[in-house]
Amino acid sequence: MILERRDWVLWAISSVIWRLPGKVPSKLAGFSHTEFGSALDMLAAVLETPRREMRARYFRHALDELKHAAMFRRRSLAYAGERVKRTQAMLDDSNFIREHGINDADSLFSKSEEVEFLAFVWIAERRAAQQFDVYADLLKNDEDTQDMFAEIAKDERFHISYSRYELDRYEAKGKAEEVKDAVDRIRRRRFLEAWLRFSVVLGDFMSNLWLGILYVLVIAPSSVLAKLTEKRSRGFVRPDDEWDEPLFERAQMQA
Repeated sequence: MILERRDWVLWAISSVIWRLPGKVPSKLAGFSHTEFGSALDMLAAVLETPRREMRARYFRHALDELKHAAMFRRRSLAYAGERVKRTQAMLDDSNFIREHGINDADSLFSKSEEVEFLAFVWIAERRAAQQFDVYADLLKNDEDTQDMFAEIAKDERFHISYSRYELDRYEAKGKAEEVKDAVDRIRRRRFLEAWLRFSVVLGDFMSNLWLGILYVLVIAPSSVLAKLTEKRSRGFVRPDDEWDEPLFERAQMQA
């Protein structure tokens, strides 16, 4: 079963990241946004699909995602502690729709054929199930969080099964090549998106690293050197005796 498979690479990375101060509430807040954005896409699919029998499935899927968004929201605030204001600000971010879900009023369904949309749902839900399985293991000491992930896992099984079933139906109708192409496109797209996200993180890390090196090797020594060579003085400085004479007298003497 998908939920019993352990992605050890994800587990190794997450076991480090999730232990960073304040990371758990921020991650859960991000999941809340993602689930809400997914609900918007599923509701759009309800309106846009030409297949009447799919509307009920898409609508149930949308309700599940809305429920998950609320569950992640509650758990993120529960983990926030002293960072509750910052977490609340993340949850109330008005830009989340553009970042998680419908972008520029175009739904995911409207950008592709239904075969490709179902391929996206199947792949995304399988990956989400694997990720949530890992995260549940990392937070296994929290019973409330365990119950939350267990309930989400049941919903994810339904999402995976109905999307795969519909893809199998398309294959049975002689569209196996179309299904394969759609799955391959979605996997390439997700790989590219993951690479772009990694590039942003790597870029931030490298810029901070080089700025730190520049500060340690150039700016800090220059500041210390400037202070050491600075002529120290306090209050008013008495001019030299030669400047005590009026300006016009000095000019006459030079003439």
